[in-house]
Order: sequence, then structure tokens, then C-alpha cells
Amino acid sequence: MPLKIALLGPATLAGEKLLELLDESTLEIDTLTLFEPEEQAGRSLMFRGHAHRTRPLEAFDASSPQLTFVCEAELGSELKQALLAAPGRVVDLYPQRYEADQVFLALPELNGDELASLDPGRVIGIPNSATIAAALALAPLHHACEILKANLMLLSPVSSAGRPGVEALASETARLLNGRDPESGHFGQQIAFNLIPQVGTLLDSGYTDIEAAVRSQLPQVLGDEGLELEVSAVQVPVFYGDMVVIQAETRLPLNMDDVQTLMDKAPGVRFDQHSKRVPGLVTDAIGLDQVVVARLRPAEEGEAGFALHAMSDDLGRGSALTVLGAAKRLLAQD
Repeated sequence: MPLKIALLGPATLAGEKLLELLDESTLEIDTLTLFEPEEQAGRSLMFRGHAHRTRPLEAFDASSPQLTFVCEAELGSELKQALLAAPGRVVDLYPQRYEADQVFLALPELNGDELASLDPGRVIGIPNSATIAAALALAPLHHACEILKANLMLLSPVSSAGRPGVEALASETARLLNGRDPESGHFGQQIAFNLIPQVGTLLDSGYTDIEAAVRSQLPQVLGDEGLELEVSAVQVPVFYGDMVVIQAETRLPLNMDDVQTLMDKAPGVRFDQHSKRVPGLVTDAIGLDQVVVARLRPAEEGEAGFALHAMSDDLGRGSALTVLGAAKRLLAQD
């Protein structure tokens, strides 16, 4: 049955990617309505050969679409309540805006079967892109040897700060390469050729909102609320793509003889134990539908645990692709 779809935030980086994936998808779409902040509304965007003019967020009518995708970070309280009351399904990239009982954190490869029993009024929330990278890499290993505790280092691209972050890196890099002062902008200091030990907003707990999101979301999508996590994030001068460096303690030792078979069977993961070439974030993960796992190795002899690097396209695999995957699972079950 042809769908009526609404997309909130087509001008965001994730919104642009989602619109591209929808355009290429096999979904039968009757109407697509685009909504964005008032200062941006009125633009004309192409979709499947036709121009679609964007409307202000305030004009969104939650009673019309069967499926609503939310890629906009900032929403007013009235619009949030409208989404919660929507008769259709809502898939939101920002689950932190809802109370715990209002949203189901979905990663289709790991908990997609639970969508069938989801209350119609509950929002489907998509985890942070770094959470997705870590979860898909860790899920088969957690099942095999039970992770007790993990330390995660997030190497976050400037796209985590949205379009202003990408524009800041591009501008500063161009100025520096031309022998000019970088004129630091969005990050409050130079990001080009620099590392900043803070990603997102610093909370009273000492964690940033990005670190806190991963600490909260990863145990949920892995189905293990008892999992102990320590998470730190670094802002790196890369435009796109997440890298998560993980060191884990496990109940059982990791059998390296079984690792390749284990990872081959896992959904959404690519790992080549015998490759002589080390994969790179930009060269191997960007544009890929899978999380790339590299340098998976066991803990020192006598200890149970492992370490690995997980890399993922934050806008594709870590955002838009997961949104579309959740929607397809919902539609297949409705």
C-alpha cells in the first residue's frame, strides 16, 4: 500500500541522507511532505523526479502521515506532544527528548523483532551513531563470552555537531592551508589539525551529553542493563565517520579460532581476521552499510577479555540507514 510519509529536518545532514535513501528505496510512497524551521521553509527539494516545497515545522499535522521521520534536533514542546499523539508510526533520531516509557530504542539487527509487539503510540528512537557502531561490533562477542565491563573511546567527526561543525572544519582547513589565521568558530577553538577532549555539552556529572547517551543506550540495545561502561569522547578533525576503540572484560575468554565464523554470522558487521591490510575509516567504512571491525585481539594470557576498533558511516549506517531499517521492519509487521 502506498505510504504517506513526513520528514522533519530534510536540511540536516542525516535528513539529507535519509531523503537520498528514500529516493533510492523500493518503498511505495504516495505522498512525501517535508518540514523544517521557518527560516528554511519554502525551499524546493527533488524527490523521485518531482519538486517538493518544504513547509514550516509549525504546519506539521501529525494526524496525516502513516510514517513520520524526525531528523530535527530542536523541536518545540507542542510538536513533541503531537508526535507522541500521532496515530501513525514515528521514528526519531533524538530519543533523549522523550521519557523512557514514551520511546523504544531500536536497532533492527539486534531488537527488530520486538517492534511487532510495540504499543502503537510509542515512538521508535534511533540510538546515537557511536552507540550503533559499538553495539553491532560487540553483540556477537557479548553473546559468545559475556561482556562484564567495557571502556569505550569515541573518536567523533565534526558531523556530530551538524552542518556548522562540517563548515567550521572546511573553513579553518582552507584558511590554514593558505597561511591565514583559522578564525575558530563553532567549536570555540580551532578544530582543523587539532583534537578537542570534549564532544557535545558538558553535564553536571562530568560526562558530555554524547558520552552519557552511549552509556545509557548501549546496555539497552545489547539487552544487558547490568553492563558496566566507561565512555570518553574526543572531537577529531574528520568530516564524517565514527571510530570507537573498545577494551572489554568478559566472563569467558575469547576463542580466536571461532572469531571469524562468529563475526561472519553477525548482522551489520564486516571483519576479516586474516587481512594483511588495515582498514581505514574514510577508505573502508564511509558509504558502507556495515560496521567495520579491525584489530580484534584477545586480552593478555590469563585474562578474559578483548580489544577492538569499530568504524562506521555516522550519517548512513549510524543514522539514516538504521531509520529506514526500523521503518521497513515496522511496515512488514503492520
